[in-house]
Amino acid sequence: MFQLFETFGRIPNSIVDSGPNMLRIKTGLPHEFLNAVFRARIPEQDPVSAINSALEIFRSDRTPMMWWVGPSTEPQHLGKFLENCGLAHAGDLSGMAIDLESLHVSPTVPRELSIEAVEDDETLDRWVRSWASAYEMPEAVLPVLLPLFRKVGFESGSTFRFYLGEWKGNAVATSTLFFGGGVAGVYITVAPAYRHQGIGMAMTFVPLRTARSAGFRVAVTHVPTDRLGPNRKLGFKPHCTLSTYVPRDLDRRGKDAA
Repeated sequence: MFQLFETFGRIPNSIVDSGPNMLRIKTGLPHEFLNAVFRARIPEQDPVSAINSALEIFRSDRTPMMWWVGPSTEPQHLGKFLENCGLAHAGDLSGMAIDLESLHVSPTVPRELSIEAVEDDETLDRWVRSWASAYEMPEAVLPVLLPLFRKVGFESGSTFRFYLGEWKGNAVATSTLFFGGGVAGVYITVAPAYRHQGIGMAMTFVPLRTARSAGFRVAVTHVPTDRLGPNRKLGFKPHCTLSTYVPRDLDRRGKDAA
């Protein structure tokens, strides 16, 4: 997951601070999903100073951001320290994994849904717009995101594959397949009005099949803890919890996209 988010560091003027005790990414774009802190190891002796220091780069120009807490973060109760520093608990995600050799379930694809690999600029434009819309990103980010995804998606030796889901011709869902760290990461978005119709399960299955054909043994994903059902049916098993926090004094723009 960290390698996936580091891709945002290829956005012009982005800052990527990657060290043994923290990964901090600031694109400067006005959305929390595009500015974040990962795998932070905060000293328990003086957590407030360390947390405020890490946040300063975002607070200095009021850039929305998200702080991720999970198995690679320290101390154990980091979330409590973040709340004491003015961050609000935004939600929990379940980190899940599947042994692709056990992928035997083939979900029924809704008749109205078509899924295609993104292989040209026109389809990529629809994919980016659908992806950004699912996270409620402002229109202003599109001219920046489109060149980024074009570069990482179409460059030689790309570790990305993108898939677009259309419902009766309207773009309503996206899949991102990312190869990194020896595993395949699968991440989907579904427009809120089209959820609970089997779209998410179908959009997850297609990249899983691609990953298995490419020789990968394990695929991972993360989904809201109250939406595990479709992934369990495919064979995913929960392995960890990822908690997210956002500063109360910075605008929160994003929503769950899956």
